[in-house]
This record gives sequence, C-alpha cells and structure tokens, in this order.
Amino acid sequence: YYLTIFFISDLVILSFCHFLGFLRSKMDRKRPSRDEREKGKGRACALKQVQLKVSDLGLGYRSQEELIFSYCSGVCINPLTNYDKILTSLAGNGKNILHSSPPTACCRPVQYDDDLSFLDDSLIYHTMKRHSARKCGCV
Repeated sequence: YYLTIFFISDLVILSFCHFLGFLRSKMDRKRPSRDEREKGKGRACALKQVQLKVSDLGLGYRSQEELIFSYCSGVCINPLTNYDKILTSLAGNGKNILHSSPPTACCRPVQYDDDLSFLDDSLIYHTMKRHSARKCGCV
C-alpha cells in the first residue's frame, strides 16, 4: 500500500489510491445490507476513524505508538455551479484550457486535528501537523 502526495501551490492533496484499501482492511465495520446500499445510506461525505500504529501511516516513521486516525470518506453530490458549466462548455468547444474533464467535488478534510507528538523506536520525538481530519466537507 502506498500514499502518493501531490503538491499544488501551497495545498497538499493526498491521493489515497491503495491506502484507503489498507484502512478499510484495518477497520472492523459491518457491510451494509442490500436495502441500505440501494438507498445510499452511509455514503455521504463523513468523518471515519480507525486505530493504527504510527508505523502504519506510511510516512516512514518507525514507532509502535498507536493513534486514532480520522479520515474523510463518502460521496459528494453537488449541483454544477456556473464556473463548472463554463469550464465544461470551454472544454467541449475545443478551447484547450483543460487537459481533462472539470474537477468534481471531493470528500476532504476542512479542519484538521491538533498536532500529534510521538516517540519513535529510536527514542526521538516527532511532531506531525495536519495528520488527521477533524471535520469533513465536499471541496
């Protein structure tokens, strides 16, 4: 499993590719019934949690300390804004301003937990910033 980080301006966007699969395998969650899946219950953008060791985060730290990792997961269904309509129109008219389809809203953290300090296996303290979601939203 891996975690890919893309830098766009000052924003760091985490691509959870296989990492979310790893988290899901760590979680003890009940599979929704067929009726619940058909109704879409539990699919909206929401904060989820899993207990992990710091080493499991994939950031290169070796530590057996555990933490509750909060992350955002779910579907974002937003109506198209005028901005989205304009980008779609320009892309359809051959105006080469987009290299792909216009971006859609993603379930992402809008607030983060406080900094986390931990002791690694070499007895060195580390502090992680913006490591775990506190609040989620469609952005």
